[in-house]
Amino acid sequence: MKRLLIIVGLVLAAPRLADAQFPNDVQPGTRVRVWIPETFRQEQAPERRQTLRGTVESVDGNTIRLRIPGSVGSVAIPRASVRRLDVSRGVSRGASMFERAASGAIGGAISYALLNDPRRRGGPHYRTDWRAAGVGAAWGAGIGGVIGLTLPYERWRRVIR
Repeated sequence: MKRLLIIVGLVLAAPRLADAQFPNDVQPGTRVRVWIPETFRQEQAPERRQTLRGTVESVDGNTIRLRIPGSVGSVAIPRASVRRLDVSRGVSRGASMFERAASGAIGGAISYALLNDPRRRGGPHYRTDWRAAGVGAAWGAGIGGVIGLTLPYERWRRVIR
């Protein structure tokens, strides 16, 4: 009976022990973004959370040490305090270009279709709203693609919720 209780206790405790560890993706030298709790409500999202970006210095069981650019030393963060952890996938000009081109095409199509007036005499006007949306999508995709190519952003993959 005593052995059965010990075995059941270990089986129930195993998932909690696994939760206390960091994933294998979090290794020294990896760039990460960590969300930790904040006691006061923040103006910018996410509310009641601070976001730290840095390079992993070491992972010791249930504590991660980050080197944060512009600071001296490292910051130790216990696993229990981590609300979310993302691993950097790097900066990709191509991916940024395609994503911004797609969003620019959607925004351009909607705005041109809404602003189109076929009865207008001056300025651009199109016979149908669909034609206006097509022209707006082309312009939006071109502008969004150029912005994404010249101003790429860092992409992240979530490893801890």
